[in-house]
Amino acid sequence: MKRLHLSLLLCLSFVLLTGFQARGGDLADILEQKGIITEEEAREAREDKAKEKTFKLLEKIDFKGDLRLRHDTQWRDEGDDKYARNRERLRLRLGFITKITDTTKVGVRLVSGSGYQNTTNQSFDEHARGKHIFIDRAYASWQPFDFFKITGGKHKNPLFTTPLVWDPDVNPEGVSESLNFNITDSISIFSNLGQWFIEELKIKDSDRDPTLLAFQLGTQIKPSKKIKFELAGTYYDFKNLDELDWDNDGSLSDTDTFLGYNNKYGQQMIFDNNKKLLNEFQCWELAAKVNIKDVLPVPFSVFGNYIINVGADIDELMEKGVDPGDSDPADLAGYGGDDRDTGWLVGVSVGNKKKKGDWYAKYHYQVLEDYAFPAVFVDSDFHGGGTNNKGHYVHGRYFFADNIQARATGFFTKRDDERKDGKKDEDRVQLDIVINF
Repeated sequence: MKRLHLSLLLCLSFVLLTGFQARGGDLADILEQKGIITEEEAREAREDKAKEKTFKLLEKIDFKGDLRLRHDTQWRDEGDDKYARNRERLRLRLGFITKITDTTKVGVRLVSGSGYQNTTNQSFDEHARGKHIFIDRAYASWQPFDFFKITGGKHKNPLFTTPLVWDPDVNPEGVSESLNFNITDSISIFSNLGQWFIEELKIKDSDRDPTLLAFQLGTQIKPSKKIKFELAGTYYDFKNLDELDWDNDGSLSDTDTFLGYNNKYGQQMIFDNNKKLLNEFQCWELAAKVNIKDVLPVPFSVFGNYIINVGADIDELMEKGVDPGDSDPADLAGYGGDDRDTGWLVGVSVGNKKKKGDWYAKYHYQVLEDYAFPAVFVDSDFHGGGTNNKGHYVHGRYFFADNIQARATGFFTKRDDERKDGKKDEDRVQLDIVINF
């Protein structure tokens, strides 16, 4: 009876006082001050209201996480240097997405690792010291229409592509726009645009920070319920790279920078007499994928892509380049004028990856020349990361439960061209247990 009495009074008071807020408190405070309810009833009302707000907030938040435990073995052959490396590693990812309004979402994800853009692995070392956690994603997206979405912050790569060009761990920083239009029931066209930041220059006389402008146009065709075909062309325009300059603080050996990472992982960074970077990346990519289901007992797909950097010119780099310490244009002479500007990948996948008992397998072969794309963004596991590589990728997984799976991955790779820096072959096997929660 007490709660019924309280409920009736609250309802009546709400009707009388809708839109009115007391300077010193909420509705329960007003009712208590007017003697309509007791102090205890007001406290109960405030607690119920707080619980209701908490439940409503939690209903809007989608929490996700996963833990991956990995054994990683590499066998490397680099001239006379031969060795095997064994590592035990983990990857932890924790995040959420919350719907702020009907059209706006905010997402955050934290990950383990070293902070590098193309890996979230954390090795077991340093006598069990604590491990670092980094912000992997932090973004807001606004979707006023079904066909249009804009996202800002550090967010998932929206492009239709493959690991030949982008490591799946890379989350670009900046603004992206996505559009999707249905032409017919079986044909749609889509476009993804990106204005992403590469580095911020701390130079007083420059307001031209290195950025990447990405332009993608594609189509999705479903000639039947069993077949889906996707095709997209992308242009990558890396702007203001000539604002990056070599200096005497070891920038080419610092892998935290665009210059240092690319220089270490397969691309010689060449500078002019003013110590400004001469390397350019204006890249065209074509990617395609065919998904087929209900033909075999399990779905399968065939995919591939091709990329070319029309801004690469080895002869021009040698002609204009100077030798400021770390960077020597003479190293490029070994290529004999070959611009080393293309890459391609072809592969196939088969199986399901949704629930207990599912299995999935994937294979691809790729070739990636030195200057096809910046090494800083490509797959960090294939050939130890970077460019100037070729080889096989083999992957399989089995679901012991809906949220627990075992994985095995093999990389069998070689240096694509040995003329510049000698031979380097690498095989790698990764064994994983992945738990989603």
